Amino acid sequence: MGEFGQLGLFSPELLTRDHKVVGFACGRPALDTWLRDMALHNQLENYTRTFVVRNAAMEVKGYYALCAGVLFRKDAPKALARHGSPAELPVALLARLAVHNDVKGNGLGQALLAHALQSACLAARQVALRAIMVDALDEQAAELYRRHHFQETKIGPLKLVLPIADVLASTELTERDKG
Repeated sequence: MGEFGQLGLFSPELLTRDHKVVGFACGRPALDTWLRDMALHNQLENYTRTFVVRNAAMEVKGYYALCAGVLFRKDAPKALARHGSPAELPVALLARLAVHNDVKGNGLGQALLAHALQSACLAARQVALRAIMVDALDEQAAELYRRHHFQETKIGPLKLVLPIADVLASTELTERDKG
């Protein structure tokens, strides 16, 4: 269970009807409403995959959602869109990430982001991905992603990308350190 177990929570798992989402409150109404009203529907329709962290009572205490996306080469940072790149770059979109107010400040957001990046890396081993992209809700959220080496796109300061090659390289270094 790692960092999730230390908080009395279960490792991320796919959202199901059994998860209790009604009481989820992260301080951002748009994120609360999306989890409650759209997450399961979007998952069943293959728009997103939502991974939740829950307690023993099945109450969701954190979540993130991933889906596939495209970033136009003209909008990408130079390092991501080298000369000769196609006009549309395949990306994994980190569509949502939120932590319940009850467990904020305990590293759960960091752990969820790490899990999301690992999930994207697993997908990138099977399906071509150039980067992980996020549309930060506001400047505060964007700053969190920048601290994790996400770079601004030419679209604006709230649309950020992290090259998948950087994540894969970091993951390989971590695995080598463990070995």
